[in-house]
Amino acid sequence: MIIMKWKDHLAAYHEHRAAVDWAVNRGIDKSQRIAGAHISRAAVELLAAYLVREKLMEASAHLNHRWFKSAGVGSKLPDFPDKGKIIKDMNALENKAEVLTYGAAKSKKEISDAMEFFLRVEEKLKGMLGETDE
Repeated sequence: MIIMKWKDHLAAYHEHRAAVDWAVNRGIDKSQRIAGAHISRAAVELLAAYLVREKLMEASAHLNHRWFKSAGVGSKLPDFPDKGKIIKDMNALENKAEVLTYGAAKSKKEISDAMEFFLRVEEKLKGMLGETDE
């Protein structure tokens, strides 16, 4: 059994975020699959950090980014503030990320739209955690 404390989830978020930053710095149009693979996972790690820190989820529990392809994922999660909106946004983010990760090359606008959506979700989740950009 793997036990991840909330700070472990936060560290995992930072790893995924570093990959997103690398993709952006390289050129998002050349790195859409890297960005797509990591934007959803980064958001899931932030949510997991929040749920574990608030003792709403056991440290041994695991959130899988693929669960967020379905709006029904909310039934697997405990109640928390703004849950409905967050689940809806994470569902949309997972679907946008999947298109970038597995689909054909997308336009810069489509990639940018997905990245901007990620930034909004990230900001909300970081706010819940009290995380700020350093």
